[in-house]
Amino acid sequence: MMASALLLLTPLWPLVLAGGYLLMMAFGQRWAALNWLWISAPLPALALALLMPADPALTSLHLPFLLLGSLWWLDEVRQVFLVTTALLWLMAGLYARGYFAAATHPARPDQPASDKMGFAALWLLTLSGNLLLIIAEDIASFYLGFALMTFAAYGLVIDSRKASALYAGRVYLAMALLGEAAMLAALIGLSQQAAAPQMGPAAASLMTSEPSIWILNCLLLGFGVKAGLPLLHLWLPLAHPVAPTPASAVLSGAMIKAGLLGWCLLLPLGQVSWPVWGQIFLVAGLISMLGAVLPGLLQSHPKAVLAYSSISQMGMMISVLGASLIEPALWPLALPALLLFVAHHGLNKGALFLAVGLAEKPPRWPLTLFLLLTLLPPLALTGLLTSGLVTKWMLKQGLYAQEMSQLVMWLTLGAGGTSLLMLRYLFRLWALMPAQPHRPPLSQQLAWLGLMLAALTLPWWFTAPGGAALLWPDFKGWLELAWVPLLALLLALLVIKLLPQGGPEWPPGDLLLPLSWLARRIGQALAPWRSTEFTLIQRLVDWIKQTAAQRQDTNRLARLEERLRQNMALLFLCGCALLASLYFLLGAVS
Repeated sequence: MMASALLLLTPLWPLVLAGGYLLMMAFGQRWAALNWLWISAPLPALALALLMPADPALTSLHLPFLLLGSLWWLDEVRQVFLVTTALLWLMAGLYARGYFAAATHPARPDQPASDKMGFAALWLLTLSGNLLLIIAEDIASFYLGFALMTFAAYGLVIDSRKASALYAGRVYLAMALLGEAAMLAALIGLSQQAAAPQMGPAAASLMTSEPSIWILNCLLLGFGVKAGLPLLHLWLPLAHPVAPTPASAVLSGAMIKAGLLGWCLLLPLGQVSWPVWGQIFLVAGLISMLGAVLPGLLQSHPKAVLAYSSISQMGMMISVLGASLIEPALWPLALPALLLFVAHHGLNKGALFLAVGLAEKPPRWPLTLFLLLTLLPPLALTGLLTSGLVTKWMLKQGLYAQEMSQLVMWLTLGAGGTSLLMLRYLFRLWALMPAQPHRPPLSQQLAWLGLMLAALTLPWWFTAPGGAALLWPDFKGWLELAWVPLLALLLALLVIKLLPQGGPEWPPGDLLLPLSWLARRIGQALAPWRSTEFTLIQRLVDWIKQTAAQRQDTNRLARLEERLRQNMALLFLCGCALLASLYFLLGAVS
């Protein structure tokens, strides 16, 4: 009974709170936006992950009235994703309370209250979708959660309404639509050939029948947008620097891993050998891992550096997936390390992002203490401390056991790239610090410290699938891992000495700039070939617009349009949220 209640509340509690905020906004009421009730939204999910057994036979909820018959449960893979996601959202929400109390939107200083209400509602909708896709076993609920998370997060990206944020939002939305379309096509195809519209039967259908190349391509593209595969990563370095710091933390620490979860649930990992698709995943992961290093080193903003670091780290995880598709015997060894990698990266990367806001307004601590604390998550990510040390060692031992020493060499190069990116991040982070310390709200400081504590102690509270033991290296093994970051440090010091002014910079978005230039040139080349009919239609539309503008009061139309856009959209969203909440509650009662 308790397990069913927690499963129901995991996506429903944030959705109910979001409905309350939307109702308040629709009727012009003011409410303390980032209150403690708002912060409590991920608590049911955290309780579910920590207190309930990771066994679908014991922790499941069937809702036959919802969608195509919803089935939610908790297994060992989902448990790791859920505890990481819920804990990160909880700490980021606590951080956001102080973050927005200490600063208003410089682009719209006259509307801070409504901005906070809108941010609070979108935050909750994004959280609800993120949690739903993790516990969903049926395909319809999984896609609903994925889509809700994706499109609600657009509002978090453009929160400041600055030109750079709006541009990043357009790129994010375009890439999101591409990914959603591909993923929907893949899930529909899998549902048709599966025994039931659920993730498990869909994965089984890929093993028992000849998989369609179109379905596999759509799975690769649909989840690859979130995971930052090459050419699909363009939104990441644009969105992270412009989003509010707590939103950047959950974007990079939690939401980016939704695609990885989809692959883990649907691909026949450890069951059959797919050498061709394994090579595709492996090569794509290695390109992401190594290709993100140089653009990341040439970034000036620490959050942009972290965005490229996330692309590189996700490339490592994807390459392990590819190797497991090539050699199924690797998967039982790689799964515990990969899940530890998911939690390790999510918590440490969240702490790195939250440190950016504190560096801009550092607390009145001893400077040495603050600088030492900012060193801890980068050292963990490079594999020198606790969770990073265990993760890298377990991956290395598993690959050596399957005689994949070449992949170990490539991952070692990737670890060197991670070390360089962390050094670049620290240099840019410390450059943000003002001469005089500030007094940031206590909630910001507690959230950052709490997240770092959870990340550094991860190996002691992490539960590996099947109760597998975590492998700690001895001193010799630590030296095998430590020489890479130390060599990276020496290389960085050499570069700093040769380029004392910092060297060149690379604008965020990397390949988006030449692709935009190429699109403009193609458009210019095709301009003379546009049909005469199209020109006549365009002139007719322009004439109608001019006539309407002359005959009507444009100011009145603008005010009416603005009122309809605000109130009707809010009322519509409120109605959807309330209907969904009632649907859940009535179904649970019945």
